[in-house]
Amino acid sequence: MPGRAEPPQIRVLPEVLANQIAAGEVVERPAAVVKELCENAIDAGATRVVVRIADGGRRLVEVEDDGHGMRPDDLRTAIQRHATSKLHDAEGLFRIATLGFRGEALPSIASVSEMEITSRLHGAEAGFQVRWEAGREVAAGPAGASPGTRVSVRNLFWNVPARLKFLKTESSETGHVTDQVIRLALSHPGVAFALESDARTVLELPAGGVLPERIRSLFGKELAAALIPVTATRDACELSGFVAHPREARPTSKRQFTFLNGRYIRDKLILAAVREGYKGFLEPRLHGSVFLHLDLDPELVDVNVHPQKAEVRFRREGEVFALVSRAVQAALQEHQGGFSLLTPEDRAKVQAAPGPAQVSAIVQRTVVKSAGPPPIQERFLPIEPVVERRAAEPVAQYAAKPIGLAGAVLQTAMAVPAGPSAIGSPVQADAATPVPPPSVPGMPRTVRRILQLNRMFLLIETDSGIRLVDQHALHEKALFLALDPARTDVLAGGRQELLVPRTVELHAAEVAAIAPLLPQLRPFGIEAEVFGPATVLVRAHPASLRRTNWTGFFAALGEGGSAAGAVERLRERIAHSLACHGAVKAGQELSADEQRELVRMLYELEGLEHCPHGRPTTLDLPWDELGRRFQRS
Repeated sequence: MPGRAEPPQIRVLPEVLANQIAAGEVVERPAAVVKELCENAIDAGATRVVVRIADGGRRLVEVEDDGHGMRPDDLRTAIQRHATSKLHDAEGLFRIATLGFRGEALPSIASVSEMEITSRLHGAEAGFQVRWEAGREVAAGPAGASPGTRVSVRNLFWNVPARLKFLKTESSETGHVTDQVIRLALSHPGVAFALESDARTVLELPAGGVLPERIRSLFGKELAAALIPVTATRDACELSGFVAHPREARPTSKRQFTFLNGRYIRDKLILAAVREGYKGFLEPRLHGSVFLHLDLDPELVDVNVHPQKAEVRFRREGEVFALVSRAVQAALQEHQGGFSLLTPEDRAKVQAAPGPAQVSAIVQRTVVKSAGPPPIQERFLPIEPVVERRAAEPVAQYAAKPIGLAGAVLQTAMAVPAGPSAIGSPVQADAATPVPPPSVPGMPRTVRRILQLNRMFLLIETDSGIRLVDQHALHEKALFLALDPARTDVLAGGRQELLVPRTVELHAAEVAAIAPLLPQLRPFGIEAEVFGPATVLVRAHPASLRRTNWTGFFAALGEGGSAAGAVERLRERIAHSLACHGAVKAGQELSADEQRELVRMLYELEGLEHCPHGRPTTLDLPWDELGRRFQRS
């Protein structure tokens, strides 16, 4: 047929290109390189593993171990694709008892970096070293080395700049590397681990330890003191480890560590079983802290279903789910301290062995449809006559000194009138009061009348309909917009030196991420230093931050990657607090003048649609809609 294009020719990809494609799945970031190299070290029988990184792993990732080492010929073979000593036939694929088995890691890493492997057998007189660049051997020969293996990966992704652009900041990548080392250290507490970042020791965990001691070293004594032991056995499946008391729950699942045959996994089935086990002890938005080791006959699980082996497939998923959920639930019930949120019906469901269909339903309910954060509700006072004038003081305090962009408006809006019309004085309502005029004096022409409802809301009748206003939310947003940055300066109240430093316990990865940022906090009056792999000491802080949640502050600092940004968010929270405390409260009676002033702000200031917490300040109902509600149209 004329005009038809010739089909493209099918070619076999070059080996280097094939390895780079494989690296896209295996080597996502420097932390993935650390994972693969450390797993090889553990499979080699290492009792000590040292990880060194520079520039978050971009310039250098080095893993050194004291394992059995490799022969010189094996060094060259190891760089070939699918070369491994851990798998010999197809049957072995379904009885994987090692952390690595595919033989993809080393060639994939070598194809996107400059890699060097130095290894020496125990008992050998010298070691041997081979260097590669972009997967091609460039040098080889004898080298001095200690017994074991050292793999150095430099300039990761130097030949694939598109991949390099996807890496995050140095602190973020360092945090990911630290997370990987922590997972490996928890999965093998008998192996010593050390992590050095830019020649600075981040972690130093001795060998021969037990899991509780390793948890204490990584997460602090408070979490270690809240651990509850978990043990359970069923057929060829054994569960051991610890769950933390519900008071140690967190909004994220970062402290949920589950291991299968010594391998860290993030399997949906196991995580759903943990959530089901905590059911009744936690709010849906929180996640319990767990450190669980599951030992299972390798024939009953397939670990070859995920490129990074983070998920697995169980042959008897119902039994595994029941074992984990029941064990967690039983441990919490034994140490619940007389409280539980679990209903008898829910407890019966947990105790009943779920079948595959039930497991699927539970996984779908607890993982896919996880609950979001609860709505913020404003607490209000009882509906009683307010006769004391003190209720006006917070408003008068901030109204007397209007500041910022909306200062001129708030000068008029928030001036507290003298006499019986002040906030806190009861409004004298007369049942015979005539109907107000078509418009309110001093208000836009569209406003006909204003009425306070339940001492919480303002009802505004307009030409187009009615508007309901949350008096606290509206006033809070107006004050927040009016606050001058000088008012929220964290150093405005001076700097407070602490005689006894405040100890802040964090995740080891968080400490690693914030360590290089701590000097940047000093200009803001915050002096802190690292004191252990999971501890930070606060030695001084601005007096205005005496009630600050330092754990949350440093956690946010680690995620944000900028000390100035973290302090800016802190300033914003201070402004929120000042506005919230200075605004009129729900349950507070307002005089007619004060009601009009709030409404005037609604029409004269911009950006009052939502309060600083994100809740709406107004609700509009047009006349047409109101008529439809009463079936008049």
